[in-house]
Amino acid sequence: MIKNRADHFFNINTHGFKSGVSLMLSLFLLLSALIVFTPKTASASYVDTNLNTFVHDADPTPEGIVGQDMQLTVRIGYNGVNGLYNPNSNEIHNVRVRLSQDQNLINTNGIVPNANRTNPYDEDEESAESEAYNEGYQAGAARAYNASLGLTYPVDGGTYPLEINASTMTQEKKLGTLKKGEYQEITFNVHIRSDIDPGYYAVPLSIFYDVPYNTSGSYGSLNRAEFINIAVLAAGDVKNPATTEKQSAFAVGENQTTPAANYPEAMNYSVNFRNQTNRTLYDVTVHLENSLDDNSEMQNTALAKSAASKQFPFEIAQSNYDQVFTSVEPDQTISPVYSMNIKRNAASGYYPISYTVTYKSTPDATLLSREKHIFYVNINNQGMNDTEDTDRTREFNANDRTKARLVVSGYHTEPEAVYAGQAFKLVVEIQNASTDINASNILLTLDSEKTDNSAVFSTENGANSTVINELKAGESKQVSWTMIAAAGVTPKAYGLTINEKYDSPEFKNAEEKVTLDIMVKQVARLSCTGYDIAPNPVDVGSESNVMFNINNTGKVTLYNVTVDFSADSIQSTSTYVGNIKPGESGSVDAMVQGLMPTEDDGTINVVITYEDINGEQATQNETISLFVTEPVEEDMDSFEEDDMTETPGFFDTIKIPGAILLVLIAAVTFGVVFYKKKKKAKEQDIDETV
Repeated sequence: MIKNRADHFFNINTHGFKSGVSLMLSLFLLLSALIVFTPKTASASYVDTNLNTFVHDADPTPEGIVGQDMQLTVRIGYNGVNGLYNPNSNEIHNVRVRLSQDQNLINTNGIVPNANRTNPYDEDEESAESEAYNEGYQAGAARAYNASLGLTYPVDGGTYPLEINASTMTQEKKLGTLKKGEYQEITFNVHIRSDIDPGYYAVPLSIFYDVPYNTSGSYGSLNRAEFINIAVLAAGDVKNPATTEKQSAFAVGENQTTPAANYPEAMNYSVNFRNQTNRTLYDVTVHLENSLDDNSEMQNTALAKSAASKQFPFEIAQSNYDQVFTSVEPDQTISPVYSMNIKRNAASGYYPISYTVTYKSTPDATLLSREKHIFYVNINNQGMNDTEDTDRTREFNANDRTKARLVVSGYHTEPEAVYAGQAFKLVVEIQNASTDINASNILLTLDSEKTDNSAVFSTENGANSTVINELKAGESKQVSWTMIAAAGVTPKAYGLTINEKYDSPEFKNAEEKVTLDIMVKQVARLSCTGYDIAPNPVDVGSESNVMFNINNTGKVTLYNVTVDFSADSIQSTSTYVGNIKPGESGSVDAMVQGLMPTEDDGTINVVITYEDINGEQATQNETISLFVTEPVEEDMDSFEEDDMTETPGFFDTIKIPGAILLVLIAAVTFGVVFYKKKKKAKEQDIDETV
């Protein structure tokens, strides 16, 4: 009984022990599973896309910013050589491309359940291959490439960098038919996740296509998934990464002069905003702020009365002045137009008007990018100028203040040669040569040298001023004007002065001058008159005298003028004329020898060559008409026979017609006589009968 109890107790304890061991083992396995399958934060990595057949990285690699919209551009096509799945066909049909929705490819945890079930490698004997297969499968490589061949895909554990939503994953690009060797670019509008680290990420795309029937057996409707790379950049240390920018998307005020107006006139002006990015921007809104920026202030051009206002200078007649543009292409310039009434008490000076520009990186983006810009306007209000207080308007001694030093570090014209009467572009590089003094509100005004009380150079649109908002110490910026050189000027170098007016921290309205020398050329012009060619035609071996005048109708002297004559029918020859001054003529007197009979229309090529003052040659082509013939040989024997032959006289000429007339008269006479004799004989016969 006791033994049974002991056995029973032992059995109970044994059973309890076994249960405890089982429980502990279960807990251990559970913890192991949790450790194994706990999601890991994957680091970004770059994918080798050399095995791709259809989907190819764009150049350069598409870039996005953490938490922002981006445009994902890829190239689609195949060449029949590179990649694993080249179709046995010269073209594929019904081509469609989507962002892949395969959960094995876009799994954000990096773990694909039951990945080991299809692993063809032995875990013990082929551990390296088996582990590589598992990693590739978990990244979706089993769907992208044939992992059974060992071609695993080296991705980052499956971290998917894009936000997954209906608008993103339903985008489909239809390309129709693609021929072998043909590539097309497509773009997806996507949004970068806000919870990932900067770096390179792989994005899977699915391509669906139809292959025509072929003997290889691989035809029909097929699909593949392949990866491309994107670069995700840091958003910066800000609360809202959607407002972070690497640089301004728009350049403002390019090639514009500062708008100016006099009170009480309205100021009508526009502002140029150029898209300086390499992508299209959408839903662009330009908002005019109705107050001056806190960090900017107007700059007086005249001493203002105490009642003058230096705040926002325009009357606010509308609730807002927003102007919206649906899209702005790369390098496209938009120009919002404004018509503003100047306030009655606005002080005279330059006002920094603020503009806020918002835009979307993609058409369907939900976040707006925002940037601010300053554009200056010049207002002159004589009624607010204080002209009485001479003590207050007295200039300080320039030596008491420090100012920036603005110089012209270089300039050129487009085209390089400037001709009188023709337009050209003057490009000037303005540099702040100071080492530690900034310059702002820089007004540049052109002043041309004059000849006969007229400016040699003038701007095409009549505005000869432009403004640079700021030049930091050591900084350079380019400005340009489209100009015209006066038509009738003498060819030489003329001066063009750039008047600089600018502000430094301790020196307001500082002034400097820089003079440029611009060479103006004249186009040489000439004409030919008074042609005299004798003899014409001319025999082979003989000479014809050719004379004419070369008239210099231009503004420059023609140096070392020579004239060349050439044609198949003449001996090529040249004659020197010399220098011909403007308004004068040079005489050409040349002997041209016939070489062979003319076989064409008798055109002789005349090439006039001359030089300018720098020795550069130019030519002008003319033509004359001269025929060359074979000389005529005279036959003397035939000439003598002709001379010995008598010319028939008057009677000789009528000899034959006279003979014919005599024959006719004789015939008539004979007829009359014969008739009379016959009649008389008949009458005698009648008498005898009676």
